[in-house]
Amino acid sequence: MKKGLFSFEIAPQFVDFQLRIKLSSLIDLILTASGYNADANGFGLRQLYELGGTWVLSRLAVEMVYFPKQYEKITIETWVEEVHTANTIRNFSIKNEKGEVIGKAISVWVMINLKTRRPMEMKLLEGIENYIVAENSGIDKPVKLDAVDSEPVDDFFVKYSDIDINQHVNTVHYLDWMVNCFTLDEHKAHSIKRLDVNFMNEILYNDHIQLFKEEIAPKDYRFDIRANNKTACRGRIVF
Repeated sequence: MKKGLFSFEIAPQFVDFQLRIKLSSLIDLILTASGYNADANGFGLRQLYELGGTWVLSRLAVEMVYFPKQYEKITIETWVEEVHTANTIRNFSIKNEKGEVIGKAISVWVMINLKTRRPMEMKLLEGIENYIVAENSGIDKPVKLDAVDSEPVDDFFVKYSDIDINQHVNTVHYLDWMVNCFTLDEHKAHSIKRLDVNFMNEILYNDHIQLFKEEIAPKDYRFDIRANNKTACRGRIVF
């Protein structure tokens, strides 16, 4: 199964106060589809654990036409477009019940050693190149983001519920931290059109987090998430 096609219903726990799926919930479904396809093709988390490794998301870009609402049914198609020495490129296409494309995404993944936390070469995943589908996503690849020059807009410590099975902060929490920088009125007035995220360093339990936000152009916001004064993640949200 080179490509994977998976169906989801937008359950009530996935939506915000406008009954639209939250950004973090949407990304969670995208990552779930990624995991299902990787498992089916023989290079999912369980297979990586046997090698002493795990997948880590390095970069992500998402573009949405609209965010589906509660009880809508969507399909997410995913495939690996490229395999390099140190990373893979995985794409996604999101469709509504009518079969219309409502979103597209590109992700960059690296495999790291669970003990050393250092990258592992893709050649350890024997046969992964047989699952390449040379089809692009239809959107620009994730942008390399610059540092943000501003005062912190949020300041807190990482808690138990932020941590995932890799014992670092789960991807979706970074997104919640960013969208929480906007008021309810701002969310009512605008919908996210483009997201870019660069994951640079792991964030661990009890790390001290400072979040920086800057509007570099109308409706174009950049974020810098720092753990113990070291940049861990940079993000961009365009409304």
